[in-house]
Amino acid sequence: MTNTKRNLRAVPDEAATSRPRPPDLRDAVKAAIDEMKWLQPTDGGLKALALRAAEEIEGAIDRAEELKALRREAGGDESLYKRLQKLEAMCDVTKTVGWLGQQLQGYLRDLGGTPASRKAMRDDKPIGGRLAQLRAAAANAGAGEDDT
Repeated sequence: MTNTKRNLRAVPDEAATSRPRPPDLRDAVKAAIDEMKWLQPTDGGLKALALRAAEEIEGAIDRAEELKALRREAGGDESLYKRLQKLEAMCDVTKTVGWLGQQLQGYLRDLGGTPASRKAMRDDKPIGGRLAQLRAAAANAGAGEDDT
């Protein structure tokens, strides 16, 4: 039997190989919003939505790190893993905020609460829905006819 030398190395410690965490998104978004001098008080909803989205993204990162630590501590306890999976599914706020956030942005846009919708609105011709367009077209068509 030949003597075989194995070149096994220890698995590097995760803390030693991990990259430094990027800047906090909450701080970056807040700083960006603070520099947007053109925003109006009516933009408050979108500002809050942006801040909330940044909070949820950072929260998701924090929850993932906490889940990783709990899994390390569980050490193979199957019932604890099942409880963690159930808790993980219930804590998926990020998907809810992502879905509702887009809807909220649409509501605010429809209300003229976004810069783009305000730019599209003019004092003499406010934005209306399809029904308003049809009524205007009917009124214009009716105004051109003679009643003879």
